[in-house]
Amino acid sequence: MSDNHLIEEQARRPIRRSLWRGLLKRCPNCGAGRIFERYLKPTRCCSNCGEALGHIRTDDFAPWLTILVLGHILVPVVGTIDYYLTPPLWIILLSVVVIGTMLALALLPHAKGLCFGLMWALRMRGDEQH
Repeated sequence: MSDNHLIEEQARRPIRRSLWRGLLKRCPNCGAGRIFERYLKPTRCCSNCGEALGHIRTDDFAPWLTILVLGHILVPVVGTIDYYLTPPLWIILLSVVVIGTMLALALLPHAKGLCFGLMWALRMRGDEQH
């Protein structure tokens, strides 16, 4: 394979565009097809452009990213509620569990799409050796 062909092939996968499309749960290649068949199950290939997607495994990357984001959202919210309203501890814990669960379920597919787009742009499969 020539160097020009390799450079041309890598130029077709810009990371920012792939991240954005993944965040929107769209094919990182064309931006039109969906990357998930169901809630978190990736499709084998894009229904629009035919790009193979089934080989990419994000494993624990998406849940880790979701937890990281949730921590930065929930901690200030809980601190603010406790400071200004001072409710009983059981109300704080119950609200954190409910809000945290709802946010996690809403954020997880987008986080997985983001990870999916990044891995596609970097030509990673998820089975690389460390």
